[in-house]
Amino acid sequence: MIKKKILIIILFTFGWNKTPDFIGEVLQFSAGFRIFPAGNATLSIQSDSLENELAYILITTVKTNSFLSAFYEVNDIIYSWLSPKDLSLKKTVQTIREGKYKRDHESIIVGDSIAISINNEIKLSSKVYDPIAFIYYLRMQQLNIGNRYNFLSYGEKSMKKVFVDITKKEKISVPAGTFNCYKIEPVSGDGKPLLKNNGIMRVWLSDDSLHVPIKIEQNTNIGTMVMKLKQLPI
Repeated sequence: MIKKKILIIILFTFGWNKTPDFIGEVLQFSAGFRIFPAGNATLSIQSDSLENELAYILITTVKTNSFLSAFYEVNDIIYSWLSPKDLSLKKTVQTIREGKYKRDHESIIVGDSIAISINNEIKLSSKVYDPIAFIYYLRMQQLNIGNRYNFLSYGEKSMKKVFVDITKKEKISVPAGTFNCYKIEPVSGDGKPLLKNNGIMRVWLSDDSLHVPIKIEQNTNIGTMVMKLKQLPI
């Protein structure tokens, strides 16, 4: 256990020396609530630049279909620029549309010490991570049941300590196929709900060298949204 904790510290400090295999990847998911389809979600990560330096840009989208949009429309898109050293957050631009709730937010991280947006400045105690980007960080690790990771999750008004547990292995069937997966469960460090509306998240990563996100569940105020991978990336 001590060796594992030391390894985590080293990875956060020094990053990695090669370009991650998932750069250029586009993952498409079907999204649904229980028995009925709700729409689609996409995760894509590409090479980009920020202030004339190499960065990775993670684009996360969730959009409801025409049927659900008549009752509760979701049209979210988040752009996250990440450090190529360790995938920590450098800049975020968020456009959130969920029912009557609307939010536009932009922030930039300066020197890993302060997050600056139009309405706020937040001092940082350490590097911060986009929660979805941390899934990509885990994809670079050698996962084992019982491993625990932690990171400082970015929020518009405050940062939150998050623990991530590798809890079990499960066989998961999605449109892309059937996969042996590690179940990943993030929990808040302060015991409060991790997401708004008392939401929690669960992620299943494939038990292979790529650790592809196969399935993602997230509690929302209208039920549990389940995102299932449509096909493996080419």
